[in-house]
Parts: sequence; C-alpha cells; structure tokens
Amino acid sequence: MGSKALRLVCIILLASVFPGAARRDTFKQEMRFAAEAAQRGLWREAAFRWERVLKNDPDNARVHNNLAVACESLGQFDRARKEYEEARRLAPDNKEIRNNYESFLDLCKQIKGCGAVAEPTPGPGAAAPSPSPSPTPGGDRPPPSVTPGAPPSGA
Repeated sequence: MGSKALRLVCIILLASVFPGAARRDTFKQEMRFAAEAAQRGLWREAAFRWERVLKNDPDNARVHNNLAVACESLGQFDRARKEYEEARRLAPDNKEIRNNYESFLDLCKQIKGCGAVAEPTPGPGAAAPSPSPSPTPGGDRPPPSVTPGAPPSGA
C-alpha cells in the first residue's frame, strides 16, 4: 500500500515539474522568435508573439516594452503608449524602458499624431500655423531597444 502512495506522489511531482519546464521552453522560443522577427522588421509577427507571451506572463515589463516598440513601429501609437505606460508601471526604475518611452514621447511631439502633448488652441484672430512636413516615425532618433531574452517575471 505504501509503494502505491509513493508512486502516486512521484507521478504528481513529475507532472507538476514538466508543465513548468515546458512553459519556460515555450516562453524562450516565443521570445527568440519575436526578437528575430523584430530584427527582420516583421513587426506584426513580433507583436503577435509578444502578445502570446503576455497572456501567460502579464506582469513582464520587458515584454510590454517590446510590444510597445512593435506597436510604435507599426504606427499604432495609442497602443504603444498603453504598453509603454504599463511597462513603466511594472518597472519604474528600468532605464531602457524609460529611454524608449521618452523617445516615443519625443516622436509624438514631432509628428503630432499620437496625442502626447496637446497643442494650445490659438485664440480668435491668431494666424493659422504653417504646415510642416511630418517626419517618418523614428527618422531622427535611435531605434527603441527590444529585449530579446527577457526572463519570465516569476523566474
């Protein structure tokens, strides 16, 4: 009777260890695939992969940062802002995330297309602003940093 109980305990322990290892491997594979896609400019694929990682690890600031970079690259500025802000909330002292977010805010000011800074409305009789060409997103700034192998937040 004792050996049956011991076998059962061993089976339960093994069953609990292997799914965790499989999740960690899947995490690493998804992160590696997403980073490779990003390096090739395949931002939709990278975003898709990082979204999948976030379903299992929603408190991973680096993955939120990476997803923000992908959204920014795709011109999805509202979504990028949301992801950067979540990354900042989760890791307020992370310099890489802070730098990416500040660069994003600078871009928003330049293109006036992502609502970062509300321009004051001219009063009555004020001259209309002269049109200025919109810079290409990311044209004059270094690319934001993507973290290829961010560990799961629980690891």
